[in-house]
Amino acid sequence: MDPALEREARRLLARYQVEVVERYGLCPWARPARDRGEIRVWVVDAVEAGATLDAFTVDDAAVIGLVVLPRFAGDPGALRRLRDDLLSGGRTNELALADFHPEAALDVSAPARLVPWLRRSPDPMLQAVRHRTLASLRRTAVTLAPAEQARALAGHAPPPRLDPADAVAADNLAMVRARAAEVAAAFDDIARDRAATYGGLGVARVGADGAARVVGGGVSGVVSTRR
Repeated sequence: MDPALEREARRLLARYQVEVVERYGLCPWARPARDRGEIRVWVVDAVEAGATLDAFTVDDAAVIGLVVLPRFAGDPGALRRLRDDLLSGGRTNELALADFHPEAALDVSAPARLVPWLRRSPDPMLQAVRHRTLASLRRTAVTLAPAEQARALAGHAPPPRLDPADAVAADNLAMVRARAAEVAAAFDDIARDRAATYGGLGVARVGADGAARVVGGGVSGVVSTRR
């Protein structure tokens, strides 16, 4: 990987992490993991992604692995196919992979349908997390607080808790419905930065210009609100 391209890919990713994920609270575990030094970032070509994931699995101090693919030329569907290919064999028992792509469209009709748009990282990217880490988060989230335990023992059961991923998705949907134009502007500023930076390096952009595209309405107001 060209050192200048790797440096700029890391810089652009940091913008996405801080200016989008952390600023808008898209993932409650992102900032703590970054502060603790538990995130590993690799900038590689697609042919190196498998070896990179294997390196993540043997790094016991790493909680999140981010495999950035700045020269990946495929659309979101192609990235999902790469993800599925990488999970073949033994990796599927160890890792969960999430795909991030700058061309995902905005759809606020349901929490799950919003997720791809919030994963509009500057470059196509795969996020790796061990299954045991996800299981630990779920166990922590469903443990009742002492006051809730007392109410349950008294026969006043608390309402069932959402799976952590479902709860985060619901919170993100509410946030985006209220601040869609603002969040879209943050994405688009990073996309323009990427276009200018990579243009100077002679790196072709992935597909279109990365500006926010919408399913079911406009970015700032006429958005789909079907439930």
